[in-house]
Amino acid sequence: MNTTHTEKDVITTAQVEPESQPQDEGYDIYAQRHLDKFERTEEEVEAWEACSKRVARKFDHYLLAMMCFQVGVNYIDKAALAWAVLFGFQADLGLVGKDYSWVSSMFYFGYLAGQIPSVYITARLPLAKVMGIACIGWGILLLGSMGCKNYGQMLAIRFLLGLIEAPLVPSLVSYTALFYTKKEGTARTLIWGAMQGAFYLVFSLVAYGLGHVQNDALRQWAWIFLVLGLLSVVLGLGWLLLMPDTPMKARFLSDEEKVVAIERVAENMTGTKGHTFQPHQILDALSDPLYYLTILYVFVSMVPNGLSSFNTLVISSFGFNQFNTLLVGLPSSIVSAGSLITWSFLARRYGGLRSIGMALPLIPAIAGMASVYATTYGDYSKWGRAVAYWLVNSYAVCWPFLQSHIGVNFAGHTKRAFVYGSVLVAFAAGNIVGPFIFPSGSSNYSKALAILLVFFCVQILIAAAIRLYMVWSNRRRDRRFGKVDRQGETAGALEGLQDKTDRENTAFRYVL
Repeated sequence: MNTTHTEKDVITTAQVEPESQPQDEGYDIYAQRHLDKFERTEEEVEAWEACSKRVARKFDHYLLAMMCFQVGVNYIDKAALAWAVLFGFQADLGLVGKDYSWVSSMFYFGYLAGQIPSVYITARLPLAKVMGIACIGWGILLLGSMGCKNYGQMLAIRFLLGLIEAPLVPSLVSYTALFYTKKEGTARTLIWGAMQGAFYLVFSLVAYGLGHVQNDALRQWAWIFLVLGLLSVVLGLGWLLLMPDTPMKARFLSDEEKVVAIERVAENMTGTKGHTFQPHQILDALSDPLYYLTILYVFVSMVPNGLSSFNTLVISSFGFNQFNTLLVGLPSSIVSAGSLITWSFLARRYGGLRSIGMALPLIPAIAGMASVYATTYGDYSKWGRAVAYWLVNSYAVCWPFLQSHIGVNFAGHTKRAFVYGSVLVAFAAGNIVGPFIFPSGSSNYSKALAILLVFFCVQILIAAAIRLYMVWSNRRRDRRFGKVDRQGETAGALEGLQDKTDRENTAFRYVL
């Protein structure tokens, strides 16, 4: 018996049995406006579009800045280790051999341990509250880092830091998808992703200043953790007090704007916010080839992230002293932030570019890494090698594009939470492996750089495979269910608001 529903059948079912499926908070609003009316007059369309633009501007004004601060502060909190190592961190804690690599990697063991509760938390709890509490907890642990006196104590703190940060990335990606359309979301993800480089640039200068503080009350590196810990606590309080959990709870929107906000994201077909945990969606993910390609891409792309902890050591190996190393590393952040802003403009102009953005930004990184590796031996200028090394940071663009890809191409709240959890397991595994590629106490990191060069090349191949699979799948769905017209889009939006996965929703098409 053929059980495939047409779009018309789906709408009829939704009308007659609205309680038969788990529903989002915005389901009733969208259904009331769209079940009996699929075509708007020209005047209605113009009014709706004007209101939609106004809503997007309000989200930019009220939400985007806090999202940018969340990403920036979260990134520099992790980068603090690379600054601390220049100011006696290893000597004060008695780190020898691979101890520093273990301190760096232990964070991601905590990250791994936090993924199972993270899946549940991000599927069930208000995202703004999750991020606020996690940020406060993170700040308290950073303040606790100042009191560490040995290797074991720092390992414990690093594990707990990873554990409490586990929900942050999936929460932020889901939060972006709650308020922005597919087309808008990519550009906003790149904008807040650019804050990694921007904040690293600013706080490298702060670390430079703090490194000159001479005070017996605190060790040199502890001042860095003090400033970042206090900043994290303040930011977390801001998220708890100021940020809405869903568009319906945004106090800065009028009633009509709240309805339009729901309509905008409903047409993403990924839903807004549900509170029902559905185990069958996990099985849906485990049978989805795109899930495995995405997980593989994440692992391969995260191994080079070992550079984040060894960044300053690699630069100093070119022949710079500790303070010059901080300053010479600044242009890397400019390359990172500049690349993200440039790609953000391209994404807004040309509509997404997700799978392309997961591959093309790696070309400058490959060129830079190959140049640094090729000049390892011989009388080459340290400044020439530094300039080539700056280009490597263009690979930072790929991560926000990947996050955007996950946010719009995996539907169903439980499935998306499970995918995020799996992604972050691969994220943690890659980051655990990364630091151990670098030899301890070495003045030459050429072999490590060669290994990372190979990973960049493999990453491009996997991105190409992801794009080809999505193109093939979209064409297959068009042949099976027909092209998606306006009525089909409405039906698909309703199915998304009934917490259907991307594979259950016949109107869903992957966004390239």
